[in-house]
Amino acid sequence: MTPAQPFGCTGVIYKISIQKKTATAVYITTLVYMKIKSILILLLIAIGVNYAGAAISASAFMKEASALLTSSKSITASFRIESAGQQPVTGDIAVKGDKFAVTTTVSSTIFDGNTQWTISANDREISIFEPTADEIAQINPFAIIKSYERNYNLKVLSSDNSTVKMQLIPKHADSSIKKIIIVFGTTSKLPKQMTITLDDGTTLHVTINDIKTNAGIHDSRFVVATKNYPGYEVIDLR
Repeated sequence: MTPAQPFGCTGVIYKISIQKKTATAVYITTLVYMKIKSILILLLIAIGVNYAGAAISASAFMKEASALLTSSKSITASFRIESAGQQPVTGDIAVKGDKFAVTTTVSSTIFDGNTQWTISANDREISIFEPTADEIAQINPFAIIKSYERNYNLKVLSSDNSTVKMQLIPKHADSSIKKIIIVFGTTSKLPKQMTITLDDGTTLHVTINDIKTNAGIHDSRFVVATKNYPGYEVIDLR
């Protein structure tokens, strides 16, 4: 025969059972909390890696974009420049190495790698000078990309399957350029739009179209003979 249980023993057993269940529940809750905490930590680490990788991605992307342009024997494109308070300017550009020729509705600019000629039909003037890197960048957008490593710090502002938006800040404090934002084609690695902010507050919005690489361009396109412009005033600033 089972011994009779003392009065209150059943309550004690019930109380112990409740305590065990409570302890088990606390243990399970602790495990769940630790798992959630671990997941959050992993997510934070992943986010940290993504942010840290942004600079590396910027450098890698620009390296490919620059290599694409540098390895091309030549580049041709059409463009449109807009700036507040100014009439939009459209034109074409041809680039071969460090040389370029820009033709717009108001003037022509030719650079042979050392000397630049700006020919104004309206003013019947030819200005000759040796431009700075900043002056070249404001005329030849491809030069910005080619010289990025030497002249600019990079940051990816946004990216998706179609475009990559890159910010370039000049490394040199005396630069007349304050900031450049370039929108690239993600796959093509070619520039589509540029916004150039100068130190005087002027902002140039450049849209680039119809880019062609390795087009046949004769070197004579980058030569200016002033004798071919009779009646033009030649202003030599060299």
